[in-house]
Amino acid sequence: MKRTAQGAVAVVTGAAGAIGTEIALALDAAGAHLVLVDLHPDGLEAVQARLSRPAQLVTADLTRPDDIEYIREQVVARHGACHLLINNAGVVVVEAFERSERATIERELNVNLLAPALLSREFFPWLSLGRWQDGAWHKGQIVNIVSMAGIVPIAESAVYTASKFGLRGLMLALNQRFGERGVIVSSVLPGGVDTGMLRHEATHGGSPLNFLSEPQTARQVAQAVMASVARPRLERYVPYGDGLSGRLAMLLPGLLPSLTPLMSVIGERGRQRYLKKRGLVEVTPHNAS
Repeated sequence: MKRTAQGAVAVVTGAAGAIGTEIALALDAAGAHLVLVDLHPDGLEAVQARLSRPAQLVTADLTRPDDIEYIREQVVARHGACHLLINNAGVVVVEAFERSERATIERELNVNLLAPALLSREFFPWLSLGRWQDGAWHKGQIVNIVSMAGIVPIAESAVYTASKFGLRGLMLALNQRFGERGVIVSSVLPGGVDTGMLRHEATHGGSPLNFLSEPQTARQVAQAVMASVARPRLERYVPYGDGLSGRLAMLLPGLLPSLTPLMSVIGERGRQRYLKKRGLVEVTPHNAS
């Protein structure tokens, strides 16, 4: 049976970003009641202006445990329910790991891994209740924006890789635990996505592995999220070919040091095409860090 987001209370983190905005627009078009969460209130207002109906806007810092509880309190106080949790917020820092500061490491881990874990825990009691819609029973659902970095490690973004490996593992585990309790757990794993974050990586020495294939659009990621709502799947890869090649490469992770130089050459060609197409100027060449 095809599921629908019509009438669902949907919480979206990182809602003011490129991917979060597209997810919000798609859910709005599907008739969901939106709760948009972001650190930047001006960005939330900009998204609100593009929606067909008012959303609940929650300004919160996902690195603060008190703010995680605040999000849950605000949602429950207004809606008394949460049917769909979209863990979308993410940050990446491109720098040599050995020169990383503790605060930077903690921020990446907190936003990318700890916040989705805490939000999933906070909202589980409401997600597990499910809902009736159009004469059919719909289970609650968590959808996570992970990354291909949750499958294939990226040397230039070691902490980001750790956070996404951790998030993928967490959700694989929660799928087993929550599935028995009436909550669907899904993850979307995109490769490079044409956002401000990717443009920063492209110009500041980020990994060429992000450009092994043509970067996806934020809308394509949002479409994968909506596909996961309509027809739940444990993992969706955007594009599918990246997921297939990544999983094959990780069958023998000991070969990665031998495979990565070749993949980097291919990816660097893609990065140069991306820079030219976007009219971007390289600030820090790859490997200069």
